Amino acid sequence: MTKPLEERKYLAYLKMVGWSLEKGGIDYNLYDQHNKFLCAIKVNHGKGRKREVSPTSIRKTENEFKERGLLWPPEKKSKNI
Repeated sequence: MTKPLEERKYLAYLKMVGWSLEKGGIDYNLYDQHNKFLCAIKVNHGKGRKREVSPTSIRKTENEFKERGLLWPPEKKSKNI
């Protein structure tokens, strides 16, 4: 079972692969590095609650990563020079 993920951590994962999350009409829109729309993402929030990406949206993102041959969650790039 997929668990909700804090919005900050989710955004950090997207940044690693060059993807972005932008506010849409109701939900957020997920875009790839070429600014192509991928899917809608729901961020749960409320008074006194942390902002979390819903489990359904996490699974959507994971499927988009798999379709492109990427790992979810992405691993930090190594800094070997």
